[in-house]
Amino acid sequence: MILMSRIWAISRNLIKEFLRRRALVIFYILISSSYTFLFAWWIHNNEGQADEKIQTFLSYSLSLTAVMLSLLTFFFSIATISRDIKRKEIFTVLTKPLSRGKYLAGKFLGMAVLNLVLLVSTTGVILGFAYLLKYTEPQSDYERAKLDELVFVARQGVQPTNLDMPDIKSEVEKKVNDKMAELIRSDPQIYQGNPQAVDAMRFNLTKDYTNELTMRYRTAPTDGTILWHFTGIKPKDHANKSVILRYKQEPYPQPPDDHVVNEWMIGPRNPLDFGGKGLRTDKQIVRTFHELPIPVSEVSEEGELYVLYHNPAINRATIVFPTDNGMQALYVAGGFMGNFIRTVTIIYLHLLFSSCLGLAMGAWLSFPVAVLLVLVVYVLGLCSTFVDSALTWAAGETLRTTMNFILKIFPKYSLYDPVPKIDKGLIVPYGMLLSCLGYMVLIKGGLVSLFGYVVFKFRELARVIA
Repeated sequence: MILMSRIWAISRNLIKEFLRRRALVIFYILISSSYTFLFAWWIHNNEGQADEKIQTFLSYSLSLTAVMLSLLTFFFSIATISRDIKRKEIFTVLTKPLSRGKYLAGKFLGMAVLNLVLLVSTTGVILGFAYLLKYTEPQSDYERAKLDELVFVARQGVQPTNLDMPDIKSEVEKKVNDKMAELIRSDPQIYQGNPQAVDAMRFNLTKDYTNELTMRYRTAPTDGTILWHFTGIKPKDHANKSVILRYKQEPYPQPPDDHVVNEWMIGPRNPLDFGGKGLRTDKQIVRTFHELPIPVSEVSEEGELYVLYHNPAINRATIVFPTDNGMQALYVAGGFMGNFIRTVTIIYLHLLFSSCLGLAMGAWLSFPVAVLLVLVVYVLGLCSTFVDSALTWAAGETLRTTMNFILKIFPKYSLYDPVPKIDKGLIVPYGMLLSCLGYMVLIKGGLVSLFGYVVFKFRELARVIA
């Protein structure tokens, strides 16, 4: 009990130290409040659809809050240890019956409480402005309905099966083998006796041909069709809610006005055999996402939906649905408030890891070196998806394996980013939250904390002068 009270005393001292830095406190309050208020005011005074404006507000305000608090966590967690060591105040703490591990635990607890207060207060303001915009922006009942169905909701996405697409594995393998044989004949010096170059080229060719053949069956020529089959659609309110068909199209060649016309036939059974409900969307801009409401009565009790797309001859272009969610069915799976709470919780887990990293580096390095190192780790964590993609396409097998092993050390902030989901009304799954808790906080945060503790335990804080 006494030990816990001393750990909590260290945590209170950290919070008091933050509050004593009035310039830092005032700066954060002004910045967080000002950008939220000014951004909401700017959104309100600009033209556009209510759903698009609120989506933009949620996206930018939540992302900026996460970045600001992460940077604040890094700087302050490093500074609090560096300051104690520089001013020799740490000696008054460690001379008590308190180990260095308990000292770090107290600092972590203080950062956790401080981040919780700052995050809840800031996101509470964002939530308030979001609801204020919800009741002031819509100009019609239609826009209010769109907000409830597209933004202030948690929708689950279902990927379709293309019923026209056969198994392409054998065709891909044949094309790769033929191409590799041709390359080895034409450039024997590069590939013969060089298994790493062969593996790298085979890997890239497999991805290229897989994408090429997949796109072939996601393409509708002029007056052509594509048949999609969705399974597992489970609307929360089967009687009143719609299912949203979300899609993006890329036409070749590009239409002069950047718009195309679409024709659909939908139903709970295959429209080619049983017919279905016909829909038509006129003059939609290309290369952007569109959402088409479908009556939930067109979904079978087993959660099946068939969608037949027809590319009218009037388009005079081939229509391609890209593989990055170019066709998706969305149904209501929860409420906005629960989605928002999960989003804030994941951001808080990011901050817990940032606290572990900042304290570990502060216990090991000087302030400027520690700040530089954590910023490098943070930037790489934000760009982890891009780095993985670049290594996949540009690196050889050995370099790719080595770099992937090294990158496992870094946190993958982009992999656990809930903001792109909540601003589009997509559900932030519990799986993402639990994975972030286990992978980033417990595993990586635990390893970073253990490293910081071991280094700090054996770090020489003072020398005996004879």
